[in-house]
Amino acid sequence: MNNISVLMTCPMFAYLEEELETRFNLIKLWNHSSSKPEFFKSYSSFIKAVVGSTKLGADAEMIDSLPNLEIVASYSVGPDKIDLDKCKEKGIKVTNTPDVLTDDVADLAIGLALAVLRKVCVCDQFVRSENWISGILINIGRFAHVDEPELVSALLEGRLGGAGLDVFENEPKVPAQLFSLENVVLVPHVGSDTEETSKPMADLVISNLEAIL
Repeated sequence: MNNISVLMTCPMFAYLEEELETRFNLIKLWNHSSSKPEFFKSYSSFIKAVVGSTKLGADAEMIDSLPNLEIVASYSVGPDKIDLDKCKEKGIKVTNTPDVLTDDVADLAIGLALAVLRKVCVCDQFVRSENWISGILINIGRFAHVDEPELVSALLEGRLGGAGLDVFENEPKVPAQLFSLENVVLVPHVGSDTEETSKPMADLVISNLEAIL
């Protein structure tokens, strides 16, 4: 098929260019400095296929200038850079590249959604600006996970940016120093107090009893 001339409209994936060059007489449009009329006058009778992309496909002028054109192959899913009506009028086949890119495009969609919803770029710029506050501490767990006196000292001295506390060392007693701090949120150990959690917890207690007794 090396005698079949294929026109590539613009630079694309290097592998595609290399593979086309091994199989066809590949003509790269961007390597020709002549005007369009001059270019088509020189090559129009040889070109049987056009390979386009989302940057540059095949418009009516190009299609009309290639009397022996049989196929426009788009290196993309969307055919919006191809004059489909003109191709239909002249009986020229049009192909694209569906399905093979679905997974990677979906990956990017999820990444973009997370970046927007979680303000990833804003957070990244915040860290790079070196304006990061000194952080916060969240305690929702039982047992001695937090040194409460040290936590209070760190908040009072400004070594910790803030705290959200659902659990305290000596419940129901709470260190009085925390009451005057605006960068602290205090709740009375209610993290699991929902209907959805309380019932399964009760069922588990019953199951544990029945398993032993």
